[in-house]
Amino acid sequence: MPSMARSPRRLAHVVLALLVSLLIASCAPAATPPALDTPAAQAVDRAAHEAYHRMEIGRLRTGTYTTNVLVDLELPQGARVTVEAFSDSEYVLRVTSDAVPNAAWLVSPRGVERVSS
Repeated sequence: MPSMARSPRRLAHVVLALLVSLLIASCAPAATPPALDTPAAQAVDRAAHEAYHRMEIGRLRTGTYTTNVLVDLELPQGARVTVEAFSDSEYVLRVTSDAVPNAAWLVSPRGVERVSS
């Protein structure tokens, strides 16, 4: 008879642990970046890719990376480029926009990566 009394209690503990796990998981940030389904996000994506290509063309012309090639880069309204890391052979730029608050684009010699901000 004691084993029957433990079974409902054990089931209750398992259910409680499962509910707590689901609650904690619902608070975690999304693992996938926001979708590019808005015109604002697509405009920022285009600007990030253009920044990447300009940086690569600048390196091909001068032998090193330079942010001078970004001076006349046209950004959508509310977008900005932040230099996170920079040297003659490596860089990381973060492109963000007020119009796409949950996303950022990281630009580096490896290409453009869209991430959650």
